[in-house]
Amino acid sequence: MRDLYIEALKECFNNALLHCECRKHSTHAQMANILAMDVRSYADLDHGRSCCSSLTLARYLIYCSDDPLEFLNELRGAFEEIEAAKSKP
Repeated sequence: MRDLYIEALKECFNNALLHCECRKHSTHAQMANILAMDVRSYADLDHGRSCCSSLTLARYLIYCSDDPLEFLNELRGAFEEIEAAKSKP
C-alpha cells in the first residue's frame, strides 16, 4: 500500500517540476543546486525515474514552488483517491 502513496508523490512532484517557473529558466545543474542534490539525481527526478526525498520536497516548496499550498492540495487529492479505492469492497 505504501508504494501507491510513493507513486502518487512521485507523479505529483514530477508534474510540479514540469510546471515550475524556476525550472523553465534554469539548467539541470542550477536546479540540482537549488534542491541540494547531484545533477544526475535531479535528472532522474526530472524524468520521473525517482521520487523526491523529504529534503528535496522541502527545498522545492520553499525555493521553487509558486504556490506550495496548491501542490499540497493536489497531493492530498491523490492520497484521498488512494484512500477511497482502499475502502471500496
